Amino acid sequence: MFLTVHGAIGIIIGQRISNPLLAFVVGFISHYIFDIIPHGDTRAPEKWKNIIHTAFAALIDLIILIIFILWLGIKVDILNLNTALAFFGSIIPDFLQGFYFLTNKKKFVRFQEVHNFFHFLLTKNSDFNLLTGMILQTIFFILLITFII
Repeated sequence: MFLTVHGAIGIIIGQRISNPLLAFVVGFISHYIFDIIPHGDTRAPEKWKNIIHTAFAALIDLIILIIFILWLGIKVDILNLNTALAFFGSIIPDFLQGFYFLTNKKKFVRFQEVHNFFHFLLTKNSDFNLLTGMILQTIFFILLITFII
């Protein structure tokens, strides 16, 4: 899923769980649960498989996420410890995966294996194409916003 989708899920979790540590843990776990849903990035075009294109796509996603948070901060009071920790917990697995791709260090291999396990749980041999996945994630994101506002 996009960071925007994971971040929105984290915000929803933070709004509903009053214990900051539990909000973080549930946010972190939610990332893997929602990555089980097929979302099109396993069949990305070959040009997106190199690190420059992947980093560019992640940067665009991060910019959209920041804009979303700024817009949301005007609409709803989301600036509290629970929401912040659940939010960060929900996006950290993608950053750990990014560190693995950028460094290929052994210390990130276990995170990558766990990420791949959940990511490919339903899509071992098939997944949506990237465009279908983007449309699905956009619809999902819009629905999530309605739970936040």
